[in-house]
Amino acid sequence: MRYRSTGRLPVLVSLCLAAALAACGEDSVAPPAKLEPSFKLVNVFQPVDLTPDGSIALMQQYNQNGDFYFYHTDTGDLEFKGSVGDASRDEALAISADGAVAGIHGVPTQAGIWTPRGGWTDLPSVFTNGCGDEVASAWDITANGRTVVGMAWNDCGVQAFKWDGTGSGVMTLLERVGEGFPGSTHGPDNRASAVSDDGSLIGGWAGTAQVGRAPAIWHADGSGALLTGLPADYEGEVMAISADGQIAAGYWGENAFYWTQAGGTVNIGRLPPEEGDFGGATANAITADGKLIFGVSGQPFFGKPKAFVWTQAAGMRPLADVITAAGLIIPEGVTLTNVLASSNDGTVVLGQATMADFSIQCFVVRLPVSAYGL
Repeated sequence: MRYRSTGRLPVLVSLCLAAALAACGEDSVAPPAKLEPSFKLVNVFQPVDLTPDGSIALMQQYNQNGDFYFYHTDTGDLEFKGSVGDASRDEALAISADGAVAGIHGVPTQAGIWTPRGGWTDLPSVFTNGCGDEVASAWDITANGRTVVGMAWNDCGVQAFKWDGTGSGVMTLLERVGEGFPGSTHGPDNRASAVSDDGSLIGGWAGTAQVGRAPAIWHADGSGALLTGLPADYEGEVMAISADGQIAAGYWGENAFYWTQAGGTVNIGRLPPEEGDFGGATANAITADGKLIFGVSGQPFFGKPKAFVWTQAAGMRPLADVITAAGLIIPEGVTLTNVLASSNDGTVVLGQATMADFSIQCFVVRLPVSAYGL
């Protein structure tokens, strides 16, 4: 069953954000130099996202202020940029081509955009009542920085939104999809978690009568639907979308999946479990052409998570195997545990690794797509 929101509720955002986004382009970086295959570890805890060309990796430190950094993947330079606020609840979550950062900022938590010129600007919620100190959160941003998607709290229920930064900026609600959980006093919870670079497709999750999260998509006009093709009583979410909005990917139950308008949902499984391994697979990143999908198989605390890469020809493989087969060296005792982002062409990959002493760092891999068999 599908529900439509009772209306588009606009909220005007100050002109200063539009000006800041316009100025942000002045700080954009040049495309990376000729690709030199490399594997690098970076002593920052949380990998977040990559610019579409792979030239900048957004990373966040797990410290009191939630400091975030730009790592320049061609030079190896790590540049402090700013802080999200209270690191126990705020996060930097996505980066545009020009270095605008979308995330959760401040206390109470707000959906925010940070730009190199303007710092943080919050996107006011469409709702009067949030949920305690929870107001809204921004989860992804388009390549041009003009569209942000996320969720807004309404009396402790959440609805998905799209913010259009053209002009003064307007936030509108996306169509409410799914069903309220039995006993719920409000409609189904929805969150927009990912948006294509061109803004044509949005993905995330919606609550149903069977699960708290089911994979959902929305189109540019705000209309939405639950995905179909795998069991409806399995939890799932759309985590990544190709640049042109033609392919979505995420997790559904114990397996990673991808979806296309023409072919529907395709289960791409998980890596073969090792002894004592539990937890499913999640696709977190997809290239512009959809030929490479990256993510994690296995879950921390429940097993032995490994970063994976998937191709149509070879299926799902540990990313570490591809890296070492290409002649790069992963230091002894280092385990690649997740991939969070890839460049649109797949030549730059950002992920998380566990060191021999069990500390956590980011890793960046630069490889030609031929290394993956393409």
